[in-house]
Amino acid sequence: MSILGLNLPLLSIPAYYILAVYPHGHAITAATRGNPNKHDNRNPKSSGTQEDLKKRLSPREYAAYERAESCHRNHLENMPLFVATVFAGLLAEQRAGEGAVGLSTFCVGWMAVRVLYTINYIVAETQQLSYLRSLLYFVGTAWAFTTIGRAAMVLGD
Repeated sequence: MSILGLNLPLLSIPAYYILAVYPHGHAITAATRGNPNKHDNRNPKSSGTQEDLKKRLSPREYAAYERAESCHRNHLENMPLFVATVFAGLLAEQRAGEGAVGLSTFCVGWMAVRVLYTINYIVAETQQLSYLRSLLYFVGTAWAFTTIGRAAMVLGD
């Protein structure tokens, strides 16, 4: 599938990267209460920086900061699976024809699932809402595995 003559699956890779970075920016904005001059970027992941944040922020604000950073890390951890799925799908569809493994549908679906995942991760303060996040995670992962499996069948011929 193409948009303005550009390959949608390939474009979904930088789009996913932007989505992955968003929660980090959200965390910094929350931690600085919107004043980026309060962000110490010299070693932002150091234990000293984390201790300072715990002192400056309320427990609820610090929890929101931690959730956003965890969301960011989870997106980055899942990026190799997403990129591998895109390239496996591109190879398979080059051989068998566009749509053979449902790559464009997967890319759009993955992004939709991960946007919902991001929203849930950032706003969910209860255990019950976190279960929805876990469900969204497994839906996306299962979809990626299914798409890779379809590509493997096409490429195995």
